[in-house]
Amino acid sequence: ADSDGVEATVVVKNPCDFPVEFYSLDFDEQYLEEEKILRMAMGSEHQQNFLMPPRAVGGTLPPEVLEHYKAQKRMKAHQAEAKAMGEAATACCRATTCSPKPTVKVTGNPFSWAVMRHLGTGPSAERREAQQPRGIVVIVHGAPRAGKTEVAAFLCNYYGAAYLSIDTVVKEAIAND
Repeated sequence: ADSDGVEATVVVKNPCDFPVEFYSLDFDEQYLEEEKILRMAMGSEHQQNFLMPPRAVGGTLPPEVLEHYKAQKRMKAHQAEAKAMGEAATACCRATTCSPKPTVKVTGNPFSWAVMRHLGTGPSAERREAQQPRGIVVIVHGAPRAGKTEVAAFLCNYYGAAYLSIDTVVKEAIAND
């Protein structure tokens, strides 16, 4: 059914030997919940594009993103509770736990924390030593002169990664026959 109430019947014929499956994200509860979590975790200051470590089919979001979401929900609940209790409670709340200013300066966002954990480049030296270093490949593509090189250089610098351009690969292939 469409939003204006029009219904249509679709006939699908499968000429292949393998089955065809229809899937709608509108009914996938895990997807809908993750979308809500990602929207809250991104906030207004983040772009719509972001990096996340790979995950297995059916896996959950990274723990950093889930923890950030839970913390945001707790903070909103505290603020709503304080608002319901009146101005005195709001003043008390601002003085203690509900202040929008963090007491400890945190850099980055839950997405970059998850990628750093995945790569083994997190802030904790002990954590880095305990993890096997794993890699992630990021391919930056787009129209000519769109800023791909700058984006790739920034990502490599930010994550301490190696940079490889297609021009370098082609030149080496030609040189090595």
